[in-house]
Amino acid sequence: MKESLATLSLKQGKHDDFVVQYFAVNQPTNAPADSKAVARERRRGHHVEATYKFRGAAPFPASPSYLWECPLKGPAESKNEVDITWTGGAFPIRAYSQSCTANADMAHAMPTTYGAKPLGCTSKMRRFSEGGVTLEIWELQNGKQVLDVSVKGEDTARDLVTFQTRIVGPLLNRGVRPLKDSKTELGSSC
Repeated sequence: MKESLATLSLKQGKHDDFVVQYFAVNQPTNAPADSKAVARERRRGHHVEATYKFRGAAPFPASPSYLWECPLKGPAESKNEVDITWTGGAFPIRAYSQSCTANADMAHAMPTTYGAKPLGCTSKMRRFSEGGVTLEIWELQNGKQVLDVSVKGEDTARDLVTFQTRIVGPLLNRGVRPLKDSKTELGSSC
């Protein structure tokens, strides 16, 4: 952990600790074929939040056949993202997502029609954030430890080169190995 923080020029000071559990949910019938819905519950002390995320390999169409609608009850914060992942190949993999998060546990936030069922495993996650860089250290139920580093930016060639130079290069030089599976896949497989 200390080596990863030093490699990314992050201080070991303030951090947040979470317990994360993933849920299987019914898949939307009108969604693009290569997409998948997942749900996650994240706890930090007495604070709990439920997230519904819809991910796909292509940008979501603006057609009337698929319209994004957050299913969570109560006030929820929605966002669209492009996740860029290095898996050790020559080019990064992009995943497009639409998500929403509510300050409630899954039982109270998710309508029963979505069939949310806990996948039976939990992970611990410690998050450090500084200067626009977020480092998450995941301790999976199977004992593996996984790093997830993110930077807010645009899906542009310039921001991609900056991420490669600032994050990917230093981590690879320290011997960190990219994984083929996403954090969601790793955290939800027991």
